Amino acid sequence: MSDHDHSHSHGPNDHSHSHGPGADDHSHSHSHGPGDHDHHHHSTAPEPPPESPMEDAGTQALSDALKSSFVVVRLVMAGLIVLFFASGIFTVGPQEVAVKLLFGAPTGTGAEALLQPGLHWSFPYPVNEIVKIPKGQVHTVVSSVGWYPVTKEQELSGQEPPAGGTLNPANDGYTLTADGNIMHVRATLRYYIADPVKYEFGFAAASNLVQNALNNALHHASAQFTVDKATRQDIAAFKEKLMGRVQALVATQGLGIEFDPRNCDVVAIPPRQVKAAFDAVLEAENDKRKTINTAEGDANTTLTKAQADADAVRNAGRVDATRIVQSASADAEYFLARLPEFKSNPQLFRDRRLTETMATVLANAQEKYFLVERADGTPRELRVLLNREPIKPVAPAKP
Repeated sequence: MSDHDHSHSHGPNDHSHSHGPGADDHSHSHSHGPGDHDHHHHSTAPEPPPESPMEDAGTQALSDALKSSFVVVRLVMAGLIVLFFASGIFTVGPQEVAVKLLFGAPTGTGAEALLQPGLHWSFPYPVNEIVKIPKGQVHTVVSSVGWYPVTKEQELSGQEPPAGGTLNPANDGYTLTADGNIMHVRATLRYYIADPVKYEFGFAAASNLVQNALNNALHHASAQFTVDKATRQDIAAFKEKLMGRVQALVATQGLGIEFDPRNCDVVAIPPRQVKAAFDAVLEAENDKRKTINTAEGDANTTLTKAQADADAVRNAGRVDATRIVQSASADAEYFLARLPEFKSNPQLFRDRRLTETMATVLANAQEKYFLVERADGTPRELRVLLNREPIKPVAPAKP
């Protein structure tokens, strides 16, 4: 008999089964009630056979392995969750701003949508996406639609490409002027982004729209100036017209940029094929202007000198007139004061005046000559040669 004996009770006609030693030493005795058949049905499930010690150890090892695996999985999942959220931390540099996108669309408008420099957090992609935009960066756009082709090497070295015999419209850019001529024009626009949300997300390529606005303004301004005014006579007005057109187009489209026209460059020159003729005309005009300026300067100098001489003559005349008037007034006052004396005794008045005059003359004379009257009473005559040559002294004769 084996370690386990099973005894079953059966009714009449039951069958008895016995297993010999070759059947795992199990002996089964089955008892069935009346009406049972050879193929009987058990009323309860059979109990599982007991596990062997080896099977218990394997099961325990598998259970421990599964528990360890579950711990590792939980740790990995926790690490992935922490890494997922930590990946949303980002920094905005001091010279830039950032715009947070939620499923591809900005989370705000204007200044509200801008993230300032510092540490920020957002959900990782694809929930949120961060677009960083340089702050205060100057962008440069050059319009060469009206300029002749120049290679990078020629532009860096400052060399001009050969002009050729005639202008080739297929290669040489040009613009039409108001007087029906043509000229080369190149404009350089320097701008910065004032509204990053509009500039980055309002248009598919805002820089291309800026380029188109500059090209449009270049042709528009050229059509309103003659070639002489645009290239030589009124360069500042031509630049102002061109930049004003760019500002109007940019404002109309709302590109979100700003620029200072003073920091932009505009160059307009006549066609290179006829540059020598333009230079000759310019030189002739410069010579004409120089001659006119010289003549005007000489005329101004002559007029100024003549005016000064006239003023001097007038001033001298006024001084002489004042002096003469004052002298005449003094003489008149003198004679009017002595008029009563003259009327009382004219001869005595004359003798006194003569004596006074002679005393004044003799007091100032270096040489005096006295003429004695002739015996017959006729006056003597003295003649003095005032401008005679001085008498040279004669050296005494040697003994």
